[in-house]
Amino acid sequence: MLDSLRPLGLVLFDPRDAMRDAAERSAPGLVAWTVLLAVAALGAATLPRQLSLLAAALASTGDPAADAYHDALRNGLIRLIVVDRLIPPPTVLLALCILGVLAEPVVALPQSRRKAVWAVLAIGLAPLLAQRIGELAVTYLSGAPGRLTAGLPVSLPQRFETGPDLLWSGRGVPPEWLELLGARANLITLWCLVLWAMGLRQLTGTRLAAWHVVLPAVCLAVAGVITWQLGPPVIALLLGRP
Repeated sequence: MLDSLRPLGLVLFDPRDAMRDAAERSAPGLVAWTVLLAVAALGAATLPRQLSLLAAALASTGDPAADAYHDALRNGLIRLIVVDRLIPPPTVLLALCILGVLAEPVVALPQSRRKAVWAVLAIGLAPLLAQRIGELAVTYLSGAPGRLTAGLPVSLPQRFETGPDLLWSGRGVPPEWLELLGARANLITLWCLVLWAMGLRQLTGTRLAAWHVVLPAVCLAVAGVITWQLGPPVIALLLGRP
């Protein structure tokens, strides 16, 4: 079991050897579940801070209308925060599934070696751990403003910026479309893409070719469009009707 997880410990420091080990030791289920559970645990660690800020933001004001509105919002926002923290970034997960389905026939490994495809792709999820660690640090180190809003606890981990909205820093609030793009195309997803390209190259045993990069990039783009379209109805479902 520990031998199967060895590539996961290596990937952030020596990705080439990690991909070689993953292709040889092939335990995609164990690696994927280890990453996903670790991501969920790190995400859950932000919940005490987020939920305490939410409670403060929705505290009684003495205004019956405002308090009734806050009560209607509370359960939906709690659901949204918990799901956001416990579920890994859906764009990356969906891209992995699409890439795995497409890569199997493209790489054309023998049936006995098909697990190696999923093993290297599972190792490519390792950057999600770095993302969650950054979000955890930002959540607890960011100071709360004097006047809390209900949306702040939800968006607090997203202060760990890794996308194009970094270029907007200091020039006011970035537009919504840029924030949505940054949630799907950022340094973390780029890191995953690079690892997947290295994994595909390792499986084929050839020099790095354009398709090694293009295939995961297309899968990420397709997954990003799908989650972009499905995001608003899913959020509305979690929030319910205030």
